[in-house]
Amino acid sequence: MTKTMLGFLAGLVADGKRTSSGFRDVHHRQCAAVLNEQFKLSVTGDQVKNHLKKWRKIWGRVANLKNLSGALWDEDTCTIRLSEEHYAGHCMTHKADAPFLNTPIEHYHAMASIYGTMGAKGQNARSGNDLLSIDLEDEENGEVNTSPHVGESSDPKAPPKKKAKIKHVVEDPLVITLKDGFKLVAEALVKSSGDDDDIPDDLWDVLSTLPDFEEEHLAHYYAHLVDNPKTARAFMKLTQINKSVWVSRYVKKNF
Repeated sequence: MTKTMLGFLAGLVADGKRTSSGFRDVHHRQCAAVLNEQFKLSVTGDQVKNHLKKWRKIWGRVANLKNLSGALWDEDTCTIRLSEEHYAGHCMTHKADAPFLNTPIEHYHAMASIYGTMGAKGQNARSGNDLLSIDLEDEENGEVNTSPHVGESSDPKAPPKKKAKIKHVVEDPLVITLKDGFKLVAEALVKSSGDDDDIPDDLWDVLSTLPDFEEEHLAHYYAHLVDNPKTARAFMKLTQINKSVWVSRYVKKNF
């Protein structure tokens, strides 16, 4: 449904139907009608408008991550790539960024069509006082101060400023599993001690038992680990599933 929604709105942009101030309510209603017809739902224009806010925030995060120091942009797969150590270190302090790094970004081209050309003005533009400018990390903390006067001295007699409550949505179990895996990866790298060149004696024995990989690819990854002892020691601390994730990412990147 998200693919259909973003695709429809990207089509409006391509046809020049979006105004300088963004999409109109009629556009949201038209999109809702397409969704209702295709998926037999009863979606409203307001629901489409609210769902768009989520993807507006995601686009803002992606745009920032593309400018991250040391990040490489893979145009073919729409992937922001970081080295393994950089990735693990970044995700340890920015857990919410993990789903957008070293993996193809979902609906990237549609988001780029919709938001990449958005002007600095209009209802969809970000500003310091706009709820759309709230970072996803703020949402995860549960509440956000939306006052435009943050940092100014306040009248002690004035009532305390209210904070906007953010409704939490239950995460997809798959997303939770991936986040737990990213956390284990980061912890493994941090706990891998020593600057020496020691390689675990059973590295190849463990690597060669991973299923569903060609021996040639495993041999290449083994050579990569030998060249990076710290990464090799971190690799040995992972579960078998996460070992396969590391190898799979290396194979996709290099073959």
